[in-house]
Amino acid sequence: MPYEWEILLELPDTAAAVYDMEVQFKTEMNEYHYKPKISFNGSTTECYTELTSNLLLLIK
Repeated sequence: MPYEWEILLELPDTAAAVYDMEVQFKTEMNEYHYKPKISFNGSTTECYTELTSNLLLLIK
């Protein structure tokens, strides 16, 4: 991975529930999406400049 990163949350649940949550948050954060200069798996869909308030509440 070309970037430093940290795990913010581990959420044990069913694959379906986690997928649904991921889709919801990706939709909410669409306005904060950006494409990094160095690509990696997921770089076109999983990079954001900010997190939504709903997501911040979940990870705190």
